Amino acid sequence: MSSLAQKTNSIFKGKLKGGALYIAIIVSIVIGVLLSMFILLAHYNQRNIIVFTQSTQLYYNLKSAFEIAQSDYFTSDLNDKWFKNTSNDDSLKVKKLNWGSFLLIHAQTKNRHQSLSQAGLYGSFMNADTALMVSDNSRPIGLSGKIEFKANCYLPKAGIKPAFIEGQSYQSSSQNNVFIRTSKGSIPEVNDAIIKNLKQQFEISYSNDSIINLVPDKLDNSFTAKTIVYELGSGKLFGKNWKNNIKLICRSHLELDSSCHLENILIVCQKVIFKQGFKGSVHVIASDSIITEKNCEFLYPSSFTLLANDNVSTNLKCIMLNEGCRFFGGIIAINQSNITTSSKVFVKLNTSCQVNGLIYSSDYMHIEGQLNATVIANTLLLKTPSAVYENHILGCEINPKKYSQILAVPLLFKTNSKLQCCKKVNT
Repeated sequence: MSSLAQKTNSIFKGKLKGGALYIAIIVSIVIGVLLSMFILLAHYNQRNIIVFTQSTQLYYNLKSAFEIAQSDYFTSDLNDKWFKNTSNDDSLKVKKLNWGSFLLIHAQTKNRHQSLSQAGLYGSFMNADTALMVSDNSRPIGLSGKIEFKANCYLPKAGIKPAFIEGQSYQSSSQNNVFIRTSKGSIPEVNDAIIKNLKQQFEISYSNDSIINLVPDKLDNSFTAKTIVYELGSGKLFGKNWKNNIKLICRSHLELDSSCHLENILIVCQKVIFKQGFKGSVHVIASDSIITEKNCEFLYPSSFTLLANDNVSTNLKCIMLNEGCRFFGGIIAINQSNITTSSKVFVKLNTSCQVNGLIYSSDYMHIEGQLNATVIANTLLLKTPSAVYENHILGCEINPKKYSQILAVPLLFKTNSKLQCCKKVNT
């Protein structure tokens, strides 16, 4: 029995030692797996931190790119070309071009593993303090109908006078006289460099543009790509759904039907007519006229620019907004000729239209309607069905303060003015 007990005891001890070894192996495996998981987790966290840091750096690079685009450091030699960031090995590229009366800035940045891009339309800050500015021609401004000034109005030294026009007498707001100031003599002129940039948009850049003979009815062209240029002699457009980086050039007369949906499209033409009910955001540069029929809506940011340079004709070159039209952005009419016999530019607004942003005419302007804008004109010219009145205003409200905190307007007077983003666009 003793030998059997000893043998049993030996077997039990052997099994106990084997079980302990198995447990030790299992514990070692578990510890090894846990340590491996911790190492992987640490590596993963470190990788995430690096990626986050790099992404954050790219974001700051992009902000720097937009600041560079607005600085004197940025020249045409750097435009649309990659260059190194001075603080690290990241690369930057800034494309800067005029898009109607606004400025388009497209910035890109990249490192070894990531890239980031952003584009936007830019203008200058809207002046909330100036409602109206007119050159001093030593004659008073005649006011007729219900007129409200909500900010400073710089008028001739002769002041204002009541007038009776189209059956309406002057209905003064209680605060009108508070805002009337004396004009400095003449209105500010548009910067020559800005006029040069506007004129260049009539041309086609064969190195930077993609010229095609037929544009599909539906197209969204990224601002990362070349500008698609579609040129036609004259005609009408129906049913087009175009967005972003598309430039339409018309050498003569163009009509845009209300079935067209255009967003951020640049139109360069001699004369353009927007048919009744049109709605979209467009940037138009014309040499003869821009006319809108009834109930058109031009979304923010839009721009109408009339560049007249006709030294022979005496006909008025005009921008005309019809009944029920709403406009957000900038309306600009510039006479480039210094010859007194040349054609003049004229901006005519309707009593039921609404303009928000900036209105500028280097010659004549007919003021009516709801104007949440800064209005600048050399001479006021009121054209009614029965007569023409110089230095008169009929029934309007001018209130630049209403949208001054959210609207940016075209850059006209200083090329180095601080820019404000109007809208981010597709890249």
